[in-house]
Amino acid sequence: MTDEEDNPLSDKIVGVPHPKLAKKLIGHSTQKHYFLNSYISDRLPQCWLLAGDKGVGKATFAWMIAKFLLTTNQEPDDIKVDLNSSNIDSILAPQDGGTLTRIISGSEQRIYVVKKNYNEKRKAFFKNISIDDIRNLQSYCSLSIADGGRRVIIIDTADDLNSNSCNALLKLLEEPPKNTLFLLISHQPNLLLPTLQSRCQKLLFSALSQHDLRAVVTATGREIDPAEEASLSILSNGSAGVACRLLNSNSLNLYRDILNLASSLPNLNTKKAMQLSHAYFAKGKAAEFENFIEMMQQFFSRLCKTGAMQSPISPSVTNEEAKIMTYLCPSLSSAHLWAEAAEIAIAKLHKGYLLNIDVESLIIDTFINLEKCYNTIDPNRMINE
Repeated sequence: MTDEEDNPLSDKIVGVPHPKLAKKLIGHSTQKHYFLNSYISDRLPQCWLLAGDKGVGKATFAWMIAKFLLTTNQEPDDIKVDLNSSNIDSILAPQDGGTLTRIISGSEQRIYVVKKNYNEKRKAFFKNISIDDIRNLQSYCSLSIADGGRRVIIIDTADDLNSNSCNALLKLLEEPPKNTLFLLISHQPNLLLPTLQSRCQKLLFSALSQHDLRAVVTATGREIDPAEEASLSILSNGSAGVACRLLNSNSLNLYRDILNLASSLPNLNTKKAMQLSHAYFAKGKAAEFENFIEMMQQFFSRLCKTGAMQSPISPSVTNEEAKIMTYLCPSLSSAHLWAEAAEIAIAKLHKGYLLNIDVESLIIDTFINLEKCYNTIDPNRMINE
């Protein structure tokens, strides 16, 4: 059994190094400049809301800030930075020493992380950050800082707060402790309480460019086939965390095989559907089946967009994707039909797996439903609408 299976962490993507281990944050230069300018001007807010899609670098940014603030020996007045500076990463680089060693090992007392805990009995994470977790944080904040310096609190993620724990955090943020920086990470900031958002300085993180995505993935020790780089960028939506997971699960090939099966409609090749099941899925492997659901969602999404725009999505994941999507969904009317089919298919996949229905049966049923949907569409009629 791997260390990740023995000691699962909710603030870490499986198969990817923990964000605190990153030596620098790749990309997001605007966000780095914004932080440094706030620091230099002595206008550093006490609470930041780091918002953006999962895996784009928000947690790495949070740990970069924490390491910088707790290890730097640079005075704000000594730092010179502008939007055209090329040395920003060297400025933000943490100073080697005992503090950095303790941060990496998890023993630094001036960093406190709030996250979902692992339920050993059920072998799963708790659904939420509980009110007890926030009460523990309140107790921590009531303690004085040994050397009178800063401390940093990372909440990964604020999305996991329930109503009770969120209200308890709000009370803490009404009068935040001195010299304490709160970093709240959120993948879905619009779902957070407005009162929580209002107490934070919001910093948005967008998708990584293809170049930066490659750099981040390579930094984790993985190699990307140049022929797959564009496909990986598209299917991951510019998220390095998702990209690493797709590489680990061979999901790029899975998506290609889904496209290939769909291209055979209306004459579904059930034998190939069974082969797909055997090639990618093992019984009891929830993560593997979740990858199939995710790739089916990508397929449906790109299919419906093709019909809605009445033109292929650019860029394409594969050379054949545009042709296949246009063949299956040539118009807005067909996009509506596919959207309805997608909602039913994804719901059945989730429910079927929860009920422990055989994976092979679920996959074959999904493609049979695709065939039924296609048969309700007359491509010649739809094109002329």
